[in-house]
Amino acid sequence: MRTVIFILLLSSSFPSLKAQPGCTDPQATNFDPLAVENDGSCSYPATSYNPVFIAELPADLSECSGLAWFADRLWTHQDGGNEDLLYVIDTLTGAKLQTVTLPNTDNIDWEDLAENDEYLFVGDFGNNNGNRTDLRIFRIKKSGLLAGTSTPEIIAFSYSDQTDFSSAPNANNYDCEAFFFWNDSLHLFSKNWLNFNTRHYVLPAEPGNQIAQLRDSLNVQGLVTGADITDDGKAVLLGYSFGNTFLWLLWDFEGGDVFSGNKRRITMGNPLFVSQVEGIVYRNNHYGYICAERFASQVPQRLYNFDIEQWTSGVSAVLEIEKETFIKVFPNPVDRYIEIEFLLNIDLPIVLKLVDSNGKIVICKQFSHASKGEIIRIDLEKEYLGPGLFQLVLTTSSGIVSKKLIKR
Repeated sequence: MRTVIFILLLSSSFPSLKAQPGCTDPQATNFDPLAVENDGSCSYPATSYNPVFIAELPADLSECSGLAWFADRLWTHQDGGNEDLLYVIDTLTGAKLQTVTLPNTDNIDWEDLAENDEYLFVGDFGNNNGNRTDLRIFRIKKSGLLAGTSTPEIIAFSYSDQTDFSSAPNANNYDCEAFFFWNDSLHLFSKNWLNFNTRHYVLPAEPGNQIAQLRDSLNVQGLVTGADITDDGKAVLLGYSFGNTFLWLLWDFEGGDVFSGNKRRITMGNPLFVSQVEGIVYRNNHYGYICAERFASQVPQRLYNFDIEQWTSGVSAVLEIEKETFIKVFPNPVDRYIEIEFLLNIDLPIVLKLVDSNGKIVICKQFSHASKGEIIRIDLEKEYLGPGLFQLVLTTSSGIVSKKLIKR
């Protein structure tokens, strides 16, 4: 039996893998097992999903628009022209539990909620005609809101690329109904009536007069009506088009460039059955809620829940193989050294990756072949890996083996 000590950067037997760009998501149709850097090129099969119906919302929440989750409560509001109120709703029945008045505000066209650790943000930026010059976001201290002493501050803004303010009802690209807070900034997503794209703008989260800077755009094939992001950086856009509602899942991107990573469209069904989806929020890193306003006269306002874990949880969702095929991994759980024994000869290039629970590749090596009985030994402490759940993935051109690994 031949044993190879696996030491990154020093092993001559196993040369370092260059930072090869490509599609790194095994669920994609163009997954590249040799790719180390995600270049945003992943393509996905058509995917359908039914959000779980919870309850009909009260009749006086027929225009439920945005959602937020904080203080273990689900918050919402109504669309433009309604009262300047926030509501807390029951996540099991949809019933109203609390009503909070926001003083010194005016609901011109409230469309979405966003939040960080300290503040709740209310987006008054609905712009169906495309001609508003008074776009604004209210910033409210959560502590004051919960104590009934809130004093909203105003973030007034304009778009960096808008020069035409002619009125064009439902025929312009400067409407907006979706935003979230991420990396110290507010990220806005336009509702493009003309081309069914969305533009991504970044805006300082500070009171005063600000400019929303255009960052990028994406062909979402519909109208974006809501957005949110998890603490670990999985963004979601909600929307609808003629004949269906949808989610866009955006993850594994760099910094605040949310369109630079994986982009997967999930179709959720016709508005005639789902209703017109308007608000979305995460409760944790994969589970959350969707609210839909009354659609036409026959489909009432509704509350749903959703779960995206099956699509964004990294390799564990699709690659876990319970039976050992061409490798044996031991010990598991592991304190320091992990050993991988090959059970047959492999004459193909092999890529080894160790992936943490957030989907980040923490170790990656490539070697040209392996012999039956050969053992690779990895010193996890040399890689400064703390306790946690990892996924060990070995990939060849003929297949993938993935094993869960617990580091104590």
